[in-house]
Amino acid sequence: MRRTLTLALTALAVAGGVAPLAAAQVTLPRVRGVQVGSPPQAVPPSQGTPAAAPGGAAGPLPAGDAPGGGSFSTISGRPPEPPARRVEPRIWEISFESNIASPITPDRTTPALTVPQVNFWMPLVLQSTYSVIDPSSVRTEVSIDGRLKPLPPEAIQFRQGLSQGMSAVGFGLRNVSAQGLKWLVRWRVQCWSSVVDEAAAAAATWPTEWPEDARGSLQAEPGVEAGHPDMKAFVDRVSRGNLRSVTPWIAAKELVRATITSYRGVDATGTRIENGFTRGVVFNGALSSLRAGTGSSHDLVAACVAVLRTADIPARIVLGAAEVLNSSGTSTPTRLVSWGELWLPGAGWVPFDPNELRSSIRGGLSLERPWKRFGTWDGLNECIPLCYGWSLAMPGFHSLPYPAGFVWSLAPGQVDLTMMKDRVIMQILSRGRGRESR
Repeated sequence: MRRTLTLALTALAVAGGVAPLAAAQVTLPRVRGVQVGSPPQAVPPSQGTPAAAPGGAAGPLPAGDAPGGGSFSTISGRPPEPPARRVEPRIWEISFESNIASPITPDRTTPALTVPQVNFWMPLVLQSTYSVIDPSSVRTEVSIDGRLKPLPPEAIQFRQGLSQGMSAVGFGLRNVSAQGLKWLVRWRVQCWSSVVDEAAAAAATWPTEWPEDARGSLQAEPGVEAGHPDMKAFVDRVSRGNLRSVTPWIAAKELVRATITSYRGVDATGTRIENGFTRGVVFNGALSSLRAGTGSSHDLVAACVAVLRTADIPARIVLGAAEVLNSSGTSTPTRLVSWGELWLPGAGWVPFDPNELRSSIRGGLSLERPWKRFGTWDGLNECIPLCYGWSLAMPGFHSLPYPAGFVWSLAPGQVDLTMMKDRVIMQILSRGRGRESR
């Protein structure tokens, strides 16, 4: 049994501060909710096929199924409040494509990848503090050996209530025998830059208790070893045991400055590229890279987040996509980037870019002065959030060796994952000016 639902996007658009979009007719099947880790349903044909609307298809997860317990909203963030605000909105349409292929053998043959079932999930940050996705714009494509795959007409599975309020679109393929698989998700998103009143931020005092939606960003996680004895020793050394003698904003600046100063060398791109194609981010972990004093740009972000969490300041990693300017001033192809966000009392999530700060360290980073890309970030509207962390946290699903946000699942023993060839391609399809928030 099927029903036609008119998506009324006005409420979401107003909440996100974007111009209301025309209502879109989306046909949704009546499907029972599925649990995290169960196979998603098949994807409908790609040409013009929208993903299931929020609230349809899989629907919200029961509270107990949210990673770490508790329930989450489909909205992963709210607009900032004073002393922070968002400005200069820009609209982007982006596509994210993943290609997986069987390896070429020593005899120069490429055997087919034969599996009973393979499943994929792509994270969607529907709404964050500085971005909002138009849910009616989400589209997908699936190809096998370079040909679009006509699949049964079930709706794409749409999962809500994931970690940090993320959502995800997912689908599966059964009885696959192919040398290459490709899936693509594209969507339209509005992003803002950020401005913080430095004096007001520096005056915000420590709360008696952090709000519930920030407390999850105080915990340790793989590669972000918050609370480790070495991290505690680092925080004590930097703060001289008097962490709360200054406000959270000043403490955060002091800790981030000390962290980036501890790195002698950083791989600025932090991206694994082979034959001109991106495979994902190079990530060794906050603790190991901080100990070594060297790592990738993503390690530096993770280290700053781990140090802030250890100091009882909520912080999180944002993996995103952006066109980055090279030394000649021209844009590079869209690539994976990451940055941090910390929770400022009264304001909410505030962005910071450890890699930009590291390039400014020689000029001095006075705690009393504003820092470029710490709170105030005039180019944040060119960064498109993909995921909180390096990959979507879903039990039973995993990222490829160099994570890039999405996750997939094969039954154990189906294929030697170390031999797989993979790449991701991100493209900015269009861009334009957004609408100022009200």
